[in-house]
Parts: sequence; C-alpha cells; structure tokens
Amino acid sequence: MDSLSDYIWAELFALGFGLFGWLTSFSSLKKARLIEDTPTSKIRSAPQGYVEIIGTTERNPEAGPIIARLTGSPCVWYSFEIEKYERRGKHSSWRTIEKEASKAPIILNDGTGFCFVHPDKADITPNFKKVWYGGSRYPTSTASGGLFNRRYRYTEQRIHAGELLYALGHYETLHPPSMEAQTAAAKKEIVLEWKRDYDSMVARFDRNGDGEIDLKEWKNVGIAARKAAEKQVRDNYDHTPINVMTYSPVRRQPYLISTHDPKDLSRKYRWRFMGLGLLGIVCTLGFIYLLPGTLQAWHNMP
Repeated sequence: MDSLSDYIWAELFALGFGLFGWLTSFSSLKKARLIEDTPTSKIRSAPQGYVEIIGTTERNPEAGPIIARLTGSPCVWYSFEIEKYERRGKHSSWRTIEKEASKAPIILNDGTGFCFVHPDKADITPNFKKVWYGGSRYPTSTASGGLFNRRYRYTEQRIHAGELLYALGHYETLHPPSMEAQTAAAKKEIVLEWKRDYDSMVARFDRNGDGEIDLKEWKNVGIAARKAAEKQVRDNYDHTPINVMTYSPVRRQPYLISTHDPKDLSRKYRWRFMGLGLLGIVCTLGFIYLLPGTLQAWHNMP
C-alpha cells in the first residue's frame, strides 16, 4: 500500500467484516443453544409466552391457495429474490431489484391443536430452495438459460403443506370478543349500512311523515339495529380460541421457523457460528496487522 487512504480503507474493511463476523457468530450460537435447551410444548397445553412447538403444516381452506410468485407452485409460504448482473468499470456484481415473501400465517398442527404461525420478522430456513438464471426480469421457465442468457438470477424458497415445521417464538391464545362486544360492533355496522340508503331508512322509520329522522325515531333505529345485531351474532358466534405465534417483543428472543429437524437446525447454526467466528478472527488479525502501517503512513504525511 502506498498511501494513507489505502491503509484506511483496508482497516475499515477488516474492522467492518470483523465486527460482522463476531456479532453474527455469537447470534448463531445463541440460536443453537435456544433450540437445544427449550423444551417442546404441546399446543393444547402450551404456556403463554416464548415457547417451541413442532408439528406439520396444513393448508388454510379459508385463505385459498398460496401460489409462489416465480414458479407458480402451490405452497403455504414462499419468498423470492430477483437479482440483475451489472458491470461498473472493472467491477461486476449481482444487485437485488425485487424481493418479497408471503405474509399469510402458516397453520401448524401438532396433533393436539392448531397454531397460526405468522412468518413476518421470522428467521425462516426451509428445506426447499431453488436458484436459476434467465435473460428477462421475470423467469419464463424454471430452467436456467444458456451461458449467454444469465443476466438475471432468481431465487425462490418454499414451505409446502405436509412438511415438518419447527417454530420458536411468542405463543399466545386469543379469545374472541364476548357476544356483547360483538353485538355492539355489529350494531354500528348495521346502522352505517342503513345510512348509506338514507331514503329507505326514512321510509322505514319516519313516523311523523316530515321526511327526516328525529331524535325519537333515531331511538327506534337503534332498537331495530340492536335486534338485528343480536340475531346476526347469535347465528354466527364462534367462541373457539385461536392460537398464534408471532415475533417476540423481547429483542433477545429470536423468532425461528424451519422445516429442518431441530437437531439439524441446531447443527446448522453451530457451523455458522464457527464459520463466522473464523471470519471475525481473521479480520481482527488483519486489522491488527495493518494498524502499524496505517500509523506510519499517518506519521509520514507532509
């Protein structure tokens, strides 16, 4: 290196990657230990809070099919990334131009109950991952293009119905509102709906024939809406509680979703800990090695 700026850039590079290696390696070790040390709970008897549950995925018949964006394959969750190969002078790299993941909750069934696992903010590691190349922004097939038709790189990950699903996160059982609360909400909706057709409401409730709804007549509107709401809620009331898993509000508790066996997942995080830890060590040593040269270059500045 011939100049101070060269040393500074090298030092920043080593420092940045060193910090990244140390921080992410210990984060991976923490996740591995949580997977190994957290007991598996059954949905039927799981405590409220940070828990681990294991089961199989199921399609949500009320939500309709979830279709992966790039391949059109049916699944219960997907994510995709589209990258473009770009050259800038002597340098070239892949630049992400679009990425997205489905937000619909994944239904997990462990034999004792169901849980809606929300994928938002989760560290998701599915078994299925496909990478291929093409010449247009969106793929025209699921096969890679030829050697000269690789301007775009596509990555798609999916979780399918019937797969094993491991989830570690914030578990909560939500109970539906009481009949009284649902009736009050339904009454408001009914009155709003009647107001949209004001002429019909006047024809129905205007008793004195003045073409308006006075205070006494508004009281009758409220009574009629209440009766309609009570019948609507009584006919459709479902008191079944819903189990959900989401991102933990406690920052030190990671949210993990995977279709890997827990032992394999833990092993994966431990390998990541060792690999990133090695990166941190190498970059730290590089930073220390370059430091005398940086100080000497600084000292020799005119």
